[in-house]
Amino acid sequence: MRLTVFVRGAVVLFISGLALFFANKIMSSKEKLHKVNFSQDSKVKKPSCGMEKHCPVDQFSFRIISGSASVVGPFICFNGKMLMSNVKNNIGRGLNIVLVNATSGELLVTDFFDMWTGDIKLLLAFLKPIKLGTILLLASFDDPATKMTDEVRTLFSELGSSLIHDVQFRDNWIFVGAKPIKEKSPFEQILKNENAKNKYGNWPEAVEMEGCIPKKLI
Repeated sequence: MRLTVFVRGAVVLFISGLALFFANKIMSSKEKLHKVNFSQDSKVKKPSCGMEKHCPVDQFSFRIISGSASVVGPFICFNGKMLMSNVKNNIGRGLNIVLVNATSGELLVTDFFDMWTGDIKLLLAFLKPIKLGTILLLASFDDPATKMTDEVRTLFSELGSSLIHDVQFRDNWIFVGAKPIKEKSPFEQILKNENAKNKYGNWPEAVEMEGCIPKKLI
């Protein structure tokens, strides 16, 4: 009787040990699989600010929407952070501009310049000191061009704009440039103010753009 009890106990212990062994194996395999999947997922940033595009970790994401007529202001998002919008209450008629560090993505400054009744000298004073290794993001609102001068257009051209000389009264314009830049920026759109095509009476519909900008390595 005692021998039978002993044998049964040994069998139970053996089965329990075997079950524990396989359970540990399965958990270890799952953990390894989880680590592999995490490593693969980490190669691409998750989209943010309503973006559809995924950006690699060595690039900054951005999304820009111009203003709509003179009612809805523009929207500028960079590296997952909303930097200018109606919600933040830091936008205005004219040109809305963000400057960020091209290496770290750190926000340097946001500002807007009234291109209808404002002082163009303020925009010149803002653009001229832009340092090397800086990314500029811009969205127009209402009117981007009434106060525009040839000197200002040249400065934007040096930042990579290829459409600046076409920007006119109440056009919608969005642009991402940098200093320095060897070629014209691929991140620029303009929608002309044409009465026959305008969506909002005297204004065209908003323009929108998103993309990925390689980080500048020092």
